Amino acid sequence: MTLDSFLIAYGAALILPLSVAEGPAVSAATGFLSSQGYVGWPLAMILLVCGDLIGDLIYYWIGRSGVTPLSGLSRRLGLGEAFSPEFQRDLKQHSTKMLLVGKWTHAIGCVVLVASGMLRLKLGHFLLVNLLATVPKSGALFAFGYYAGNHIGFFERHAVLGTLLLGIAGVSAVALILRQAQLLRARP
Repeated sequence: MTLDSFLIAYGAALILPLSVAEGPAVSAATGFLSSQGYVGWPLAMILLVCGDLIGDLIYYWIGRSGVTPLSGLSRRLGLGEAFSPEFQRDLKQHSTKMLLVGKWTHAIGCVVLVASGMLRLKLGHFLLVNLLATVPKSGALFAFGYYAGNHIGFFERHAVLGTLLLGIAGVSAVALILRQAQLLRARP
């Protein structure tokens, strides 16, 4: 069996499990494969979005089920105030912004998703915000792979720099959101 025939036969079946593990890279690769005729784009997009949401749910579950050990660890590290009721309330009030930042910058997405579970955000709200963030993100990455896939070497060489810049942008955005929440709480 050649690689071409393998991708034609099994390409769609691989998208969902691979996108659960690594959504962005798989979205771009799937876009490239779709441009080559190996995978139909409508099915690919549905599988990419579903896989990304399943991955988000896994991180949410980790945070939700591990809240006691993580809280204990935070107290031992001197971060006990980080989980004060006021701070948790502020995080919940700004959860939509933080989820969007986490999803779109990807570099801090894991932290934001686990924290969402730890804060016990309502699952419906969590899924809706992640769905609304995942569709354009997966679509953009898919389109990137579809149209720029032939130049992937250039992007591979600059992947670390891109991840670093997205990480800085994500941390900065979350810090601004938290600062805004503290300022609002400090007002009389």
